[in-house]
Order: sequence, then structure tokens, then C-alpha cells
Amino acid sequence: MEYELEDGQRPTTRRARIIKVDDSKSQQRVDISGLKGEKPKKIWRPQDYGFSSNPPKDSDGIIEQLGSRSDRSVYRDAGHEKYRPKRTPPGGSVLFNDKGDIIRVFPEHGDFVHAKKINIRIGKGYKAGDNGANNDAGDTSEDDQSSEDAKSIGIVLGTDSVTITFDDSSVKLEAGKATMIAPHVVIKSDRVDLGDEGGTLVGLCGGGCATKVYAI
Repeated sequence: MEYELEDGQRPTTRRARIIKVDDSKSQQRVDISGLKGEKPKKIWRPQDYGFSSNPPKDSDGIIEQLGSRSDRSVYRDAGHEKYRPKRTPPGGSVLFNDKGDIIRVFPEHGDFVHAKKINIRIGKGYKAGDNGANNDAGDTSEDDQSSEDAKSIGIVLGTDSVTITFDDSSVKLEAGKATMIAPHVVIKSDRVDLGDEGGTLVGLCGGGCATKVYAI
């Protein structure tokens, strides 16, 4: 079989390891180490549409030189032996990071675990359509617009509280405490006990007693 001098049909493929990741532009670029003394920089790391990740240092993968040309190199992940979750059942899927946070979708159950906070929002998510070409090279902030929403619904699950927020109203649940903030609170019930179960009827300003509200 004959090969062309510059565009050989046989690809040059070998193992590589990530040194550094640049995730600030339209394409993610990585600096990697390959063969002895080989350290190519700004190599394109292709990712599936609808998914993006930033692999930690020393992640393993493969460098491919399309057409055997070094200027057409791409890097493909092969994972990280230290952080990969093990024993995923057949048909299961896992999304994880190097801190132990994980989303599992298994045949018999699913769960979402984060060490600090889970934030669920309905509103804006990120700057869709901005490929990052004009970003400041020194900008390391996350691509997140959720805090800019004029109106949104948010559910924040923390290690010590649960907060549900909509516009200017919120309900916060803590151990032994519940806090409600709203310009107007409406309670519809056949009976409301304040303080504890039971209690006595609440007196009305104009005389008599309330028919549904009891207080201790």
C-alpha cells in the first residue's frame, strides 16, 4: 500500500495525558504530553453536542493526527483512572466530577448528589450563541446567567437548608425552623392551629372569636 507524503491515509495515533485545559473559547484546547519529550499545545478536544466538560490534569486519552499531519491533531478522552466511578450496571449512565459529586441514572433508581449545594432554576442558563471569541483571556468566571433573571423559580438544596424562591417570595426550611417571606400570605384551611396542636380560639378586635384560627 502506498501513502502520500503529506496526507497519508494511515492516522498517527498514540496515548497522551492532559497537562492544561483552555475552556474559554468556541473550541476547547488542551496542552498534552505524548511520547517522550513530546508536549504539543492548543490541541482541539472535540466534544459531543449538548455536553461539555473540563477534564482534570493527568486525564488520559489519545492523540490522533488526521492524515498523519501534526497540524490536524485532535485529542480524545479515555478517562481518569483515579476518578472513574466503578461497577455501573448494564444500561446505567453516570455524570461525575473529581470532587465526588455525581448524577446516576440506573435501571432501578436515579439520584443527584452534591457535597455543597444543588440549585434548580427556571430562567436563563448561559450565554447561548456567544462563542467566546471576544472574552477576556483572563476571565475565569463560569458561563452562567441564572443570577441575572428578573423573574425565576429557584430551588436550592443545601447541606443545612432548603429554599424555594419565586420573584419576591420565598420559603426556607432549616432544622427546627421555617421562614416565609412574601408581601401577601394566604392560608385556606378549615382549621389553623398556631403554636401547637389544639390551642384556644383567637379573639377578634370587634368582639367574639375566630371560627377557624386557634393559638397557644
